[in-house]
Amino acid sequence: MKTDTPNRDYLAIQSQLSTLFTEVMHVEVPSFDTDLFDTGILDSQRFVELLLHIEKNFNTQIDVERFEIENFRCIEKIATLILQYKSSNLSKVSAAVGAHQSSE
Repeated sequence: MKTDTPNRDYLAIQSQLSTLFTEVMHVEVPSFDTDLFDTGILDSQRFVELLLHIEKNFNTQIDVERFEIENFRCIEKIATLILQYKSSNLSKVSAAVGAHQSSE
């Protein structure tokens, strides 16, 4: 039986982000596709606050080359970015473990 783990992870990240906005940043985001900048939910100060919370809550540090406003325009895009980082980090760990095992 095949499970749709990436989709489940994506939905979980969206939910966590929604909770982060509501409970930590004290702002309501009407939907996962609401434009956070156009609605005024995110301004430059709140954006920096969001980045700090993402790093802390998702154990993810955003690389400068991925630091585009479009990646943070809505919860859906932020969740996609976080999921990409998590997948990328798992690949790096697997490659490092594989390299270590083959050198033994």
